[in-house]
Amino acid sequence: MGMTVLNLRVATLNISGGEKTFEEFPHDTRQSRLEALKILIGRLDADVLCLQEVSQYVDADGVSHSLMDAVNQAGSYHYSGYGKTLSMETHMQVKKDVMVEGIFNDWWDWSKGNSVHARIPFARLGDPQRPGVPRNVPLYQPGQYEGTRDSDPRYALLTRLKQAPYPYVMTVHLSTLVGERQPESRPDRVEQSQILRFQQVKRILDLVRVHILAKGMPLILAGDFNADADEFYLAHLLGAESGFVRLVPENEQPSHAGSEKLIDHIFFFPQERLVNYHCYIEEGDLSRRASDHLPIVADLEIR
Repeated sequence: MGMTVLNLRVATLNISGGEKTFEEFPHDTRQSRLEALKILIGRLDADVLCLQEVSQYVDADGVSHSLMDAVNQAGSYHYSGYGKTLSMETHMQVKKDVMVEGIFNDWWDWSKGNSVHARIPFARLGDPQRPGVPRNVPLYQPGQYEGTRDSDPRYALLTRLKQAPYPYVMTVHLSTLVGERQPESRPDRVEQSQILRFQQVKRILDLVRVHILAKGMPLILAGDFNADADEFYLAHLLGAESGFVRLVPENEQPSHAGSEKLIDHIFFFPQERLVNYHCYIEEGDLSRRASDHLPIVADLEIR
C-alpha cells in the first residue's frame, strides 16, 4: 500500500512595512498597503502561508492590534501561530524609532516576528495525531540589541500539519547586516553576513537532524534567507550536504527591491518524498504595493 499523497500550496512573503504595523505610514499610504496585502493574500490562496516581519502591539487600554487578524481573515485561515523575534518588552532601545513612538503612543508592548497561517490544523511536533501549536526556536541571540538589523535576534518558527503525511513547516528570516548590499564600500560586511547565516542554518539543521532528517520526514523550509541560491549555506550546507531541494520558480528574478537576485526561497526535504512541484513568483503591481518583497508560491505533491 503506497504512501498518502498530499497536494499543498505553500507561499512565503516578508511583508516588510509590517514592522511599522502600518501605523507610521501616512494614512492614505497605510490604507493602500494594508488593503493591497489583504487582497494579495486572498489571491495567493495558499494552504500554508509563511510570513516574516509581522507585527503587533497592545495599546494603553489593553487592546491587542495585530496584523495576524487581518491575514487570517484575508486568507480564511483558521490556524495560525506567531513567534516574536524582537519586542519592546525584551529589547527596548531608544535608537529604534518604532519603539520610541510606541512609548509616546502609550503602547504596553510592540513586537515583530515570523508567523505561519494554515487551513489545515497544526499537530504536535512529536505526535501528529494530536493537536499542537507552532514552536519558536532561537537561532541567533546577540548579547544586546542596538536598534539596527546588525543585532536583530533571529528565530525559526516550526510547526507540523495534522494531515498525512504530516509534513513539518518551518519559516525563517535570516540575518543581513547594514552595508552588506553595498559591497564596494563595505566588503567586510558581506563575509560577516555570510558567516552569520551559515551559523543560523547550522542551528536549523541541529534542530531537525534527529527528529526529522534522520527519519526521512517531510519538511518545508520557507522564508527570507537574505541570500541568493549560490551562497554556500544554501547550495552546499542545505542542498548538497543535507539533501534539501530548492523549489526553483519558473520566473526566477530578484524578490526584493534592494537585491539583485532572489533572496526568498522555499526548500523541501527529502527529495524522494517530493512527487512534483510548480513554483513561481507572484509578480505585478499588487505585490509591489503590498511589500518590497515578492511572494514565492509553490504547489507541491508530497508523500
